Amino acid sequence: MIDSHWRPVLALLLIALLALSGCTERTDPMIELSGPTMGTYYSVKIARPPEGLSAETLEPELIRVLDGVIAEISTYDPTSELSRLNANPSTDWIPVSQNLLTVIAEGQRIAELTNGAYDVTIGPLVNLWGFGPEHRPDRLPSEAEIQAARERVGYQKLELRDSPPAVRKARGDLYIDLSSLGEGYGADRIVDWLESRGVTDYMVAIAGAIRAKGLNAKDQPWGIAIEQPLPDRRAVHRVIPVSGHALSTSGDYRNFFEKDGKRYSHEIDPMTGTPVDRQLGSVTVIGDVGMVVDGLATALMVLGEERGPALAEVQGIAAYFIVRESEDFRGIASPALQTYLDTAVQASSAALTNTER
Repeated sequence: MIDSHWRPVLALLLIALLALSGCTERTDPMIELSGPTMGTYYSVKIARPPEGLSAETLEPELIRVLDGVIAEISTYDPTSELSRLNANPSTDWIPVSQNLLTVIAEGQRIAELTNGAYDVTIGPLVNLWGFGPEHRPDRLPSEAEIQAARERVGYQKLELRDSPPAVRKARGDLYIDLSSLGEGYGADRIVDWLESRGVTDYMVAIAGAIRAKGLNAKDQPWGIAIEQPLPDRRAVHRVIPVSGHALSTSGDYRNFFEKDGKRYSHEIDPMTGTPVDRQLGSVTVIGDVGMVVDGLATALMVLGEERGPALAEVQGIAAYFIVRESEDFRGIASPALQTYLDTAVQASSAALTNTER
């Protein structure tokens, strides 16, 4: 799940925009917590926490929420609800929780949107290439093995029922992998808990999936630095303000392996059954829901540097693409992202003006 595909935004550097000169730094308390989860990490920052909320009271609640996500959608935990669903050979309706159905349904929606370039049933191929719970093989898969795995893949082989919530598999050996939605889903769940406690200024990250709202401790919008897609070092490409939104980045430069001088990314194309091999280094998507932008970032990454921007433009997706060009990088902002950035700059200027008064 989240475990296998940790995003290149281990890649994202979580930073707050610096206050401009003339601003007085706030001395309000700041809660900062981080730790391991789902095979990656979580980070939570809260500015001006409500009375009664402290790091000591918050940490066990965060762990409880995250453990609950793992129990629902992890493929690494054999006792999780998703693992039990994958192990169930039945082709009849299988009852599932509303939470699990919601995540799978979002995956199916993105699959329809991309004509199958994104597919939550890609698990057999993920495992075959060594990016799942199983150990990575010491050789590349054969064409016959790839074809056999592809026969088990296809979002059309999965049917959902809303009431009562249930899933029906066309093949008993269908294997669902929700890795590309899990980090965003986890961030959403943490945000739900924080807001239920009256938290208004926060930044939540699970690897590359981010949710932020309000202002940081310096009364500035929360900002995320997007890295250049470099496998051997870290360098900031640009900073994007994200207050009031969700952000997720997917790329090919962190989770990969090399064989015979060729790099194989964890981003796998369901149509070919092989890792994507394009000039597109990363895709960042901004929206309202962590789970949604998480899945869309993966989908656009698989589509590549031509089909990805085209789909983002048609569908009004706020996306930023970083394409490799010789020794440099070229950024492509979708029209929706450019509109978002223009609006964010205006909002930041307004926040700064209000602070200086």
